[in-house]
Amino acid sequence: MSAGAILVAWVGATAQLPIEKLPSEHLKFESDVLSVLEPTMPSGTSQPEHVHAHDSASVCFSGSNMRTRNHKADWSDIVKPCSLGDIVVAEFAGAPVIHAVENVGAGIFHTVMVENMRNSGWSTDPPSSSPATVLAKESRAFLIYAVTLSAATRETEQVHNKPTVVILVSGHVTVGKKPLRKPGQWILASAGAPCSISTQTEAKLIEIEVR
Repeated sequence: MSAGAILVAWVGATAQLPIEKLPSEHLKFESDVLSVLEPTMPSGTSQPEHVHAHDSASVCFSGSNMRTRNHKADWSDIVKPCSLGDIVVAEFAGAPVIHAVENVGAGIFHTVMVENMRNSGWSTDPPSSSPATVLAKESRAFLIYAVTLSAATRETEQVHNKPTVVILVSGHVTVGKKPLRKPGQWILASAGAPCSISTQTEAKLIEIEVR
C-alpha cells in the first residue's frame, strides 16, 4: 500500500473515532454514567475528525486561539482563548457532531471535561444548596456549582443526588480526606454521600453533577 493510500485509510479510520479515544483527550475515568477527560493541545497541534456523541461540561485551565472544522465544511473563525475557570456546556446527545480542532494560538489549550454518558432520561432533581456554593450553570445533563472558600467560610459540605466531579480551580483544599493541591486536580464524589471541602487559605472549585 502506498503512503498516500495509508494516509487516506488512516483518516477514514479516525474520522469516526469517539472523542474519548483521541490520545490528546487523556481519558482519565470512564463508566456507564460518566467519563472524565483532560484535553491538552499544545500550540500548533490539531485533532483529526472525531465524534462528540454525549453532552459535556468543560472547565478551562489554559486557553489558546482555537478553530474547528465540521465534517465536509470549512474551518470556523478563530475563537479567542478561554480563561481560567470558564465553564462551557455542550449538548450532543441525540445530535452528534463530527469535527476537527486546531490550536492556532501560542498557548496550550487545556481543560477538564466531564461527559454524561446517558443519551436520555436525565434526572430532573432541583439544585441543592450549601455554604459558599452557588449554581453556576444548569442543563439537561448537568448541575454545575461554583464553590468559593475564603476567610469568611473555610469549609462547606454538600450531598449530591448524582455522581459529581469536584475540580480544583485555585488554592489548596481537602475533599473528604484527599488533598487537592494543583489546579485541574479532581475527585469523584459519590451520589448520596456527604462531600466535605475545606481549606486553610482561599480556594475556588467547580462541581459538575451528572444528572
